[in-house]
Amino acid sequence: MKFASISGKKWIFKKFSDTDIKRYIENYSLNEISAKLLSIRKANIDDISLFLNPTIKNNMPNPLRLKDMKNAINKTYDSILKNETFGVFGDYDVDGASSTALLAKYFKQINQKIKIYIPDRKTEGYGPSVNGFNKLIESGVKIIFTVDCGTLSYKPISVAKSKNVDVVVLDHHQSDLKLPEAKAIVNPNRYDDNSNLNYLCAAGVCFMFLVALNQKLREANWFNNNKIKEPNILNFLDYIFQDHLLFHKIFLDHLLLINLHHEKTYPLYHLH
Repeated sequence: MKFASISGKKWIFKKFSDTDIKRYIENYSLNEISAKLLSIRKANIDDISLFLNPTIKNNMPNPLRLKDMKNAINKTYDSILKNETFGVFGDYDVDGASSTALLAKYFKQINQKIKIYIPDRKTEGYGPSVNGFNKLIESGVKIIFTVDCGTLSYKPISVAKSKNVDVVVLDHHQSDLKLPEAKAIVNPNRYDDNSNLNYLCAAGVCFMFLVALNQKLREANWFNNNKIKEPNILNFLDYIFQDHLLFHKIFLDHLLLINLHHEKTYPLYHLH
């Protein structure tokens, strides 16, 4: 079927199946136009039911696919049981600020003690420093999370280790073949990570970390035992949306369903 536009150009409809249209209208209560679009796009859709009714639970990648994620979760859980003070070494850009806010909000919601350190852009520059780590350690911190940084911070991490303070790196920057002696380095762009999640920004890595940690605490019945209300992880998506890098690096295949959670838009059109 062909139609001419005002400028004289021909509009050509893509091929669709009448059988598909009838089935989609009957099975999914779609209107005819939506059913036609679905028939055209079906070759790129693995599960039509999930496509039409997406959920974050069913579409979220498994956080444990990331190398060292299990080590990071186990160490954090151990620190929670010991009531240790957490330190977060952040960054001054949008990704670093969003990542810092994510961890800070979560740990405060579950009544954990936390100290935050953001380096001065002019006097300290980017990434962890021995001076910055020492300030956190002097404040009583027993475990340091570096967010949006830390993958190449050999000396600061070595100094922390010498003072019996563990470091967990939550980052997305490229790594060298040699990695610092951190307790865990969760980074989809480290040379030996095979998760295929290298599009994640730091805030995405931190969100995945919190999903895994929250599951660990739930499975251990920690929330009930400590009479603490379990945080709703979906409420943390607002922090990720503040990170403009999200649209380039995080959940490219799942951006639609996250948008659905916030905007309730009609779930027929995928972003590619």
